[in-house]
Amino acid sequence: MTRAEQTAAFRRIITETLDTILERTGDRPFLDTKFDVIDGRDYAGAAEPAFRSGRTVYAWIQGRGLEALAGHLHAGFGDAGCIRAVLRRVSSRLERIRAANGGRMFFMMSPDGVFLNGDGTPRREPLPGDANYSDLFCAKGLLHAARALQDAALEREALAYLERTVAAIGELRFVTDQQPFDPANPVAARPGKVQQGPFMIALSGIAAAAELTGDVKWLDRGCRFLRRVLTLHVDHSRGEPELFEAVRPDGTPYREDGRLISDPGHALEFAGLALKFLAVLEKAGRPGSAAALHADRLLLARLLRRHFTLGFRPGPGGIVKSFDLIGRCTVNADMPWWSLPETIRAAAEAEAAGCGDFSDITGACAGALWNRFTNVEQHCFAYQTRDASGRPVRVIPAVPDLDPGYHTNLSLIDVLKLWGEL
Repeated sequence: MTRAEQTAAFRRIITETLDTILERTGDRPFLDTKFDVIDGRDYAGAAEPAFRSGRTVYAWIQGRGLEALAGHLHAGFGDAGCIRAVLRRVSSRLERIRAANGGRMFFMMSPDGVFLNGDGTPRREPLPGDANYSDLFCAKGLLHAARALQDAALEREALAYLERTVAAIGELRFVTDQQPFDPANPVAARPGKVQQGPFMIALSGIAAAAELTGDVKWLDRGCRFLRRVLTLHVDHSRGEPELFEAVRPDGTPYREDGRLISDPGHALEFAGLALKFLAVLEKAGRPGSAAALHADRLLLARLLRRHFTLGFRPGPGGIVKSFDLIGRCTVNADMPWWSLPETIRAAAEAEAAGCGDFSDITGACAGALWNRFTNVEQHCFAYQTRDASGRPVRVIPAVPDLDPGYHTNLSLIDVLKLWGEL
């Protein structure tokens, strides 16, 4: 695809998916992306399966959706009044649910805010840890919604919520709340397993808080998180940086059955979010070495290229879910959609930072996203997963609900900005 073709495709994906999200959500208090991209089946009003239906609300989708809608609004996509109304309804409902649950959120819940176990039963036991992914996504989403709505009270609450969540991550008091839907993708919390994911995802919230408040504490925390991942989760023994998912509490690599697992998509997402954070850091004019900043960018650019090489499969067109850095083989050959737009953003960020030409990566991922994953008959939403042969399959990467514009549209909006198209 040419740059012009990529730009047109990205705009169409952003516009059509946003319009569908807003239309499906209407005046309801939760975002609705409960339909199947393969056959178009609508699950929102279905009785079964309960985990796909309107009887189950996913905090990840609602938090991510708030951030996404605010990002669309800021970039000039969609009906501004409609977006603001949805932001107000969803953020208000999430805050009521959070207040009723001791200031916390959880992966699955009923529409009235009762937390649910993976089997759909009400959760009776206390939440483990002092923060989880739902807290992180919702804190970020509420902060972006507050900015879009110019709601000072909500902004204060969101900043306090984010600060508590980020502190829990940094002090290893964070415990994943993700419930497993795919046996090939083990996600349940394990004692002694500290993943890089919370540190990576927090970088985007930290950057937003730093830009909003001007408080250097956010930038300092972001620098510590970035340094931790680059120090503890990156192996240089093969000459190029390779990022693995987990370490033990003492910082040593976490091996599973003799394997050191890398998620190429997560590594590529990390490269993009880290490069974006460094751009905020540079813009803020924090004292420090320009040479060190450039060195970090070059390292992230090398990590980007390395994991594209490890993970991208040009035949079927996609990025595999997991790779063993010891055995040098693919562990899970399924290809989720989200790593493609995240990689496109990372490549655009690397180019904007002066790290070289990544148009080969952008072209490969844009072609795969548009030609292999995007279903134009289903409002330009992407198939959630394709298997090793390239066949769309009903494998849930994380959440049954479709992406509310978080991985796909926010990434592509950033790319259009970096390319001077917005």
